[in-house]
Amino acid sequence: MGIKFYGLDNSYDVEGCLSHSVHLILSTKHMEVIQKESPSEGINGYEIDQLDLKIIGMLQKNGRLAYSDIARSIDAPEATVRYRVKRLLDEKIISISAFLNAGKVRHETVAYIELDVDPIFLETRLHLLIAMEEISYIASVTGEFNIMLEYIYKDNNDLLNFLNSLKRDASVTRLTSKTILQIHKAQYPAKVRP
Repeated sequence: MGIKFYGLDNSYDVEGCLSHSVHLILSTKHMEVIQKESPSEGINGYEIDQLDLKIIGMLQKNGRLAYSDIARSIDAPEATVRYRVKRLLDEKIISISAFLNAGKVRHETVAYIELDVDPIFLETRLHLLIAMEEISYIASVTGEFNIMLEYIYKDNNDLLNFLNSLKRDASVTRLTSKTILQIHKAQYPAKVRP
């Protein structure tokens, strides 16, 4: 399962909100394999080598780079770069997505919510939260809480109603929420180095 970012929706006022670059999303499953294995070992039949890692690194800096610019920078034929990017996309090792700075979207705010849940929550409620468009990120985590999510809300009543719906769920034993006031750095995911 890949890392999910804020999506674009027609209901957002996105004028001037997109960051100047399009960010590359590397599947967490594949990121883990890249970190654990040498680049020559396969991922589901696809071998990631140094050339792939160079391409991924350049796309992480700017997901809108032209294949010709990538090819020139890494001294490889443009056709090779085009083929490698297509394979990385087809194998779902990477995806390229726009990152929306939610702090610049009018009337939209982001809350980080941590939940301590009973195991039954994963079977009965998790899939419902995953399906919600207002939830931009949800993960099982270690530590004091076992679920963490980002909820994009329109106003305080929206957030309050969502938090109360979670509190009414008997499988949620504890909950905390934090509202983001200002984002100082947003780098997703960690950079892959060739």
